[in-house]
Amino acid sequence: MTVTKDERLQIRVDPAEKRLLERAAAASHVSVSAFVLQSAAAQAAEVLAERQLIELSPEAAAAFNEALDAPATVNQRLASAIERSRKFRWID
Repeated sequence: MTVTKDERLQIRVDPAEKRLLERAAAASHVSVSAFVLQSAAAQAAEVLAERQLIELSPEAAAAFNEALDAPATVNQRLASAIERSRKFRWID
């Protein structure tokens, strides 16, 4: 199944960056557009994956679990924020 590519992405690069991308694309046997798209998509996936997974040491995991298990406390600052009137209302 082929995907129609309707969207455009335009960027400006300096001549040295363009030559670098052209050389890398040629070395990869793909067009500059394909190289840039593949590289950007891979980097985007990596950035998003880093934000979905948190690795903790055993000590940090234990501290995290302990904090989750502890009863919640409301300090004065939070209580004041809760009582303050809001500019919006929740829709039920």
